[in-house]
Amino acid sequence: MIVQTFVAFLVVLLLIAVATVRFRLNPFLTLFSAAVVYGLLAGVPAGAVVGTAAAGAGKVFVLLGVVVFAGSVVAGVLKMPGYREQIVRDLSLLFKRPTWVGAVTGAVLAVPFMCCMTAFIVASPILSCLSDRKRALYAAAIGSTLSFALVYPTPVTLAASAAAPAFSAGEYLLVALPLALLLLIGVSTLMGRGGSPAISPSRVQTVGRRAWVPLALPLACAAAGLIWPVFGDGSVQAALLFGMAGALLLLTAEERHAALKWGTRHAGVIIYDLCGAGALGGVILASTFPQDTFGLLDGVVPLLLLPLVFAVLVQAAQGSRVVTAVVTAGVVASLPLHPVALVLLIAAGTLSVSAFSDPYFWLVGRTTEDPPMAVLRHYTLPLMGVSLCVAGAGALAGVLL
Repeated sequence: MIVQTFVAFLVVLLLIAVATVRFRLNPFLTLFSAAVVYGLLAGVPAGAVVGTAAAGAGKVFVLLGVVVFAGSVVAGVLKMPGYREQIVRDLSLLFKRPTWVGAVTGAVLAVPFMCCMTAFIVASPILSCLSDRKRALYAAAIGSTLSFALVYPTPVTLAASAAAPAFSAGEYLLVALPLALLLLIGVSTLMGRGGSPAISPSRVQTVGRRAWVPLALPLACAAAGLIWPVFGDGSVQAALLFGMAGALLLLTAEERHAALKWGTRHAGVIIYDLCGAGALGGVILASTFPQDTFGLLDGVVPLLLLPLVFAVLVQAAQGSRVVTAVVTAGVVASLPLHPVALVLLIAAGTLSVSAFSDPYFWLVGRTTEDPPMAVLRHYTLPLMGVSLCVAGAGALAGVLL
């Protein structure tokens, strides 16, 4: 059964690569079809495959649908003339390189938005008027993913910490925050050989300091939703909707219509891609893949690296960092590792593979307008380097703590 599961996994990864790179098929169609093919090859009952895929897609929509929609509309507001130009002018007083602006913006937005993709969506219109737009966007993608995977409390770190009953947020942050900052500096420096974040002369119109309101209002509402969860588990989603509504009120009726139209169209494409990844992840998790993988690794991989290797395989299989953290935490909870080391190793696994099964990969490609091979080179490979650094820190913590 183990062989059958892994053969199905490898076949599906190959099919996804061919369908997307060679034939340029829509990610949702590719991922949902891959979910059905995987289920049939892995032994999931034929009568349950499509339903399981649809249920996996539905779970992702429930989790991220509102967040992505609100973030996309806020991004639509920031695309209105003068808003992003003013924000970039202000940021350029602190950061002289586009990659610094991108990396810091992505990292800062990811935590209150509780979603690295939403952070990237909101940041992208701001970064689009920098002198080196593509490099800034790639830096923002890496910065947002790094922050989302490492900084507590995000869905990834909350899920990973569930594997360690003795987890201490303060102790973890003493290690994770300096590590995240060092990696952010490293990424920004290595990617940032461009010029200053200049604005094109044809786009110099600004709207003054009120340009920050559409950005600050959703952030403030999201932070309030975390501190005061009046709507329970949906507090952050509700807070982002309130922030989105407040941002829209700044605009004229015509601008409001344009922002909503752009944001809705943009959100629809992203949500479908997310649901496709959710379908594939749902079918993989409904098969025996997690149990087979852990059984295969146990006794072969050193105990200290077991959470990392397992998380890498789960991440490669289904693309969602949150799902990777949840599944890995449930499987490795009994391992006798220090809580800080355990969470860092799981976080490193969630950062390891961002490719064809990851909807963020397709979002980055669509935003930069680069082909998949370029996204692999400028986003996936640097993120793998970040993952190795986090894994090294986690292994060191496991030895020293």
